[in-house]
Amino acid sequence: MMAVTGEAELIANLQKLEKTEEKKARQATRDGAQVFQDKLKQYTPVAKTGDHSGKPPLKDHTKHGNLKTAGGDYSVDVGYDKDKGWIAHFPNSGTSKQHPQHFIEKAQNASKKEILAKYIEDLQV
Repeated sequence: MMAVTGEAELIANLQKLEKTEEKKARQATRDGAQVFQDKLKQYTPVAKTGDHSGKPPLKDHTKHGNLKTAGGDYSVDVGYDKDKGWIAHFPNSGTSKQHPQHFIEKAQNASKKEILAKYIEDLQV
């Protein structure tokens, strides 16, 4: 009888730990997405003369989506909104009239250490 109680307690504690770890993993993913969005906003160039859309600069159109949990992996999409995001590839990749600026890649590289530190902080038991 003692073994059953012990096993039940063990299973209950493991399930509690699993839920706690899942919550931490979700939070770490959300926090990492916010770090990248902030860096993307910081690294997105703003034209001195503005653009022809009449809308705020591209950096003001960054966004992140909802947490996705497909297949046990957690992810959050980060990028630009539909309103102005379609133009991001022009200054990032370049055109015949402008050199590529690669600001998206620069933001990714600049945010890696901070995202990893955030993950470690969030996932500590």
